[in-house]
Amino acid sequence: MPDGVTGRKGLPDLDTSARDGRFLASGDESGTAPGDRPFRPDVEGLRAVAVLLVVLFHAGVSALSGGYIGVDVFFVISGFVITGVLLRERASSGRTSILAFYGRRCRRIIPAASLVIVATVAMAYIFLGNVTGGLTATDGRWASVFLANFHFTAIGTDYLASQRPPSPLQNFWSLSVEEQFYVVYPTLFLLLAGIRTRLSLRARLAMGLVIVIGVSLTFSILDTASHPTGAYFSPFTRAWELALGALVAVGTPWLLKIPEHLAAVASWLGLGAILGAAFVFSTQTAYPGSLVSIPVAGSALIIAAGVRAPRLGVESLLRLAPLRGLGKLSYSLYLWHWPILLVAAEHSGRTSLSVPENLGWVLVALVASLVTYLLVENPVRHARPLVRVRWASVALGVGITAVALGIVSLQAAVVGGTPSAPVRTASSAPRAASLQTVLKLVAASDSIRTVPPDLTPPLSFAVPAPRWNLGQPPARCVATINRSMVPACAFGDRVGTRTMVLYGDSHAAMWFQALDSIATRTGWRLIVLSKLGCLADPLPAPTPREATEWKACDQWHTFALARINRIDPNLLVVTQAITQTRLLADVYTPSQWHDGMTQLLRRVRAQATVVLGNIPDSGGPSCVAGHRDDVQACSRMPFTAYNNAERQAAIAEGARYVDVTPWFCAKRCNPIIGNYDVYFNSTHIAVRYTHFLERVLAQGLGLSG
Repeated sequence: MPDGVTGRKGLPDLDTSARDGRFLASGDESGTAPGDRPFRPDVEGLRAVAVLLVVLFHAGVSALSGGYIGVDVFFVISGFVITGVLLRERASSGRTSILAFYGRRCRRIIPAASLVIVATVAMAYIFLGNVTGGLTATDGRWASVFLANFHFTAIGTDYLASQRPPSPLQNFWSLSVEEQFYVVYPTLFLLLAGIRTRLSLRARLAMGLVIVIGVSLTFSILDTASHPTGAYFSPFTRAWELALGALVAVGTPWLLKIPEHLAAVASWLGLGAILGAAFVFSTQTAYPGSLVSIPVAGSALIIAAGVRAPRLGVESLLRLAPLRGLGKLSYSLYLWHWPILLVAAEHSGRTSLSVPENLGWVLVALVASLVTYLLVENPVRHARPLVRVRWASVALGVGITAVALGIVSLQAAVVGGTPSAPVRTASSAPRAASLQTVLKLVAASDSIRTVPPDLTPPLSFAVPAPRWNLGQPPARCVATINRSMVPACAFGDRVGTRTMVLYGDSHAAMWFQALDSIATRTGWRLIVLSKLGCLADPLPAPTPREATEWKACDQWHTFALARINRIDPNLLVVTQAITQTRLLADVYTPSQWHDGMTQLLRRVRAQATVVLGNIPDSGGPSCVAGHRDDVQACSRMPFTAYNNAERQAAIAEGARYVDVTPWFCAKRCNPIIGNYDVYFNSTHIAVRYTHFLERVLAQGLGLSG
């Protein structure tokens, strides 16, 4: 199909196309529908507002606690621009070229994105070590093919509050959502355009988009309530945001009839909605849900009102040169700022930098964005050989993607290691040590300065993940963030006459393989009841804003405690992540923690109960990989206040308390003990070390062996 008005050899006649308004004089698509102005300075300024909100939020500016809504502003703009391009092409040529559409997207999106992906993986290997580098390389492969959102959903990553440091490439989730929309939307456009009816194309598009908006918004509300992490990354919950932007472009003829004074008021109301959400929302807001409609509607109001170009509208602010300049760099800045901030923070050994430090790195990202815009993004977009030959842009996009995937894979191969090292099973587990041996190695760990050459597993591989993190047994028995029930799961000696129940969060699941081995050897039947991210204690939501998310934990507690009481096990083992209380110390005091454990122990029925203390934090393998010659930089002081609260509650309720701190800490808690890399990440024990502790764990639980 021809790409608009064509001249010789099917090339776009830019002069003719410029006259009909499809292209600007520069050759860029105007990004507005026929009837609208070819260039919208307010939209370019709105891009600047969106990227500023996101960047300052990520930089830790506390006032902008909801700055992440800038991503939703981008979604609305994208829907508006893409629809404007398609409508102008249709108006100028009477046809729509899918090849030309994807060619323009390839030139616009892929070169800069691929550059940032390759550079970020390299930075991760250089500054954060092989473990984080390997994990980032895996993220990079998914990001390169625009499936990062599904990848981060699959691994259970929470963009707003992750237990481990977020991926340096996690911001690519939103780019993936946009590209997935671009895969589907042109087909919908063509289908509606091909329907033979008296209705105009705009009317048909409007009807189709209204349906998409209604279905997607409803799904956003329902899915956020039941599957918050999946809803955040899902293209199905976000589709309506792009569709609303598209609807604004479709409605251009009707919007031109709005009185100028009403358009001006609407534009300022739109800006107020965006800024209000940015200042009022927080990481605890149930999102996207229904509240996302506030910034999304605000963005649509600004763009819709701008069709009328009111003299006293918000465009008088958004068209200012600094905002327009930043709007031009918004895409590159969005790509660069997050990897740079994340790598800088992790390299410093801290979870986050101060706001002044972060703003300094934002300036670095801004410089990188300017260079990328001038040397990569803009030249490729305007390269006349690519514009002249329609298939060349698509071929370039495929080629660049293949090269990026190849470079990322080569980096992993050359540096050594992959993040998918096989899980060691009990048959290949290290020989379980005596308590005396464990304590001796722990005492010696304070003097370890460099990484042992025989470190198990070596840092050239990512630390083997526990089975529940790889989809192996007992994954189906571990409730992820989206589930509040699990099927009946039995392990160990399944025909054993004695039953042991393991109950808690991910810090219960991480002991599974060692307990499974112990149970099998000693003739116990093992039942696993674990939900990731939910404390074992039936504590109330820390803050009112977290009440919605906490409902899933409340439902889990009701389910799990009822099952425990129905089983009435010979032994109940309870353990949970006290590391969460470091983050929640302002709302959970040690006294409240004590009361939570007391409530739990009074609500469960078991012949014997053991509270297994929580493991201490460490810098983890990522820290060790970056401090090979200074391992002690990754050590931590023991954190005992909440352990002591649990101990007191357990003893008072007739349960036994097992303190595991001596198995990890002497004067300090070290990430390497003997020749073992102790941690899977900074808060979870590695599989190999759990097997090493089998003997002392069994003794602590009162089991033979």
